[in-house]
Amino acid sequence: MDILNFTEDKFLDKEYKYKILVYPNITFQQDLEKDSYVVVLGNIIRELNKIRDDIHWTIFSPHEISSLNFENTTQLNLTLPSYPNAMRVHFDYANIIKQLQWKKTDYDIVYSHLPEHTLQLKNTIINNTNIEPRVIGYTHWTEFPEITNYNMTMMDVNFLGLLEMVRCGINTQGQKNLILKNAKKHFNKDVVQRLDEILEPQYLGWEIPKYEKQPTDKKIIVYNHRPHTYKNYPWFLEQMDKLWEKRKDFEVWVPLAESKERKYITIDKYDRVGYFSKLSSCYLGVCAKQKYSGWAISATDGMSVGVPYLFSDDDYYHELADSAGCYYKDGDDFILKVENLLDTPDLRNEWSDKSLKRFEDCKWEKAIIPFNNMINDTIKKLPTLKSDTEGYKKVIDFIHKKRSVSKKEIMEYLGWGVRISFSGYRNRLRNEPTIKLTKDRYEVK
Repeated sequence: MDILNFTEDKFLDKEYKYKILVYPNITFQQDLEKDSYVVVLGNIIRELNKIRDDIHWTIFSPHEISSLNFENTTQLNLTLPSYPNAMRVHFDYANIIKQLQWKKTDYDIVYSHLPEHTLQLKNTIINNTNIEPRVIGYTHWTEFPEITNYNMTMMDVNFLGLLEMVRCGINTQGQKNLILKNAKKHFNKDVVQRLDEILEPQYLGWEIPKYEKQPTDKKIIVYNHRPHTYKNYPWFLEQMDKLWEKRKDFEVWVPLAESKERKYITIDKYDRVGYFSKLSSCYLGVCAKQKYSGWAISATDGMSVGVPYLFSDDDYYHELADSAGCYYKDGDDFILKVENLLDTPDLRNEWSDKSLKRFEDCKWEKAIIPFNNMINDTIKKLPTLKSDTEGYKKVIDFIHKKRSVSKKEIMEYLGWGVRISFSGYRNRLRNEPTIKLTKDRYEVK
């Protein structure tokens, strides 16, 4: 049974031409509302709802996620391990096939945010149901050997999942290059070329924050990333230690830290509004060099409320901040630029204005366009009957006779089971002028 969004009768006749099944990537189970996948997916659905009303989303979730509650979403229960590597290994076939309820409903597109499970998921659907969806995705985090601190990874399985997709978004061109570099170690040039065609940089939109502006009279340096080695947190602390030896007129806020590792650190926690309000009081933010080459939502959060950011001088950060970023070459250059900003309020305010301008140029209303294009391009590839077969004519007549029928009723009427794919029929029915597709039914207009 769905864990939320029980559809009321008044919504039963709402037309949804397409149904998308979303497979999750949960890496921050302590607070799902703060998990980057949850934040990204919520923004994608919210922005797409502003420009189209023909999609219903079915989302696998460990438990109800309030920010993913929309009129056009349903959440299905899928428990996942909390350890990220274990989450990538664990594939709950029995529960997934049960939750899909394929005899009653259909899915046109699978939107996988976990490439490591995409081959298994596609295999489960194709071989055990009568649904033939096309698969798209977004890859948030890959277990590259450059960044993992454990011996075994699921990197190659990630690549196999990517190969099952029509298209897959990725944070940056720099991160795409890292995938292609690693793929060359185990796959031939044809596979690498195919990965190159599938992967497409899709820059995440910048969230419009809700907050109460706070003064920047305290010199707060924010490190609002995860305090992990792959984010170069130890290097950042080393630089802050050097700065603390010279001057003690600042503090460092690390909101995702669980403990204070230095006397100058604060780890205050807030809800989403409080988080952005606190960010608005920060004097500057830092993005250190990382081996992952990924997008930094933490930086876009800060820049959206006018925080200037210092970035390591790398291509993936230039993709993110462009001319609104203040870039440093090494540790000495970093300390020099931090002190320059701390001691020159007018310069700090100049970079603050650049951050706000960059935010205006990168809102989700513009960033959503490539995501929408990916869906539309995939819709064109859905399998469709080429002509009105006898079976198709029977389906048409049955719908017109009953006026509102479920997929299960159609299957029972025709005596069809798992061996006869229904997707081609569904995709042809979508073009019938007298029939509409709803969340779980086929009705006469």
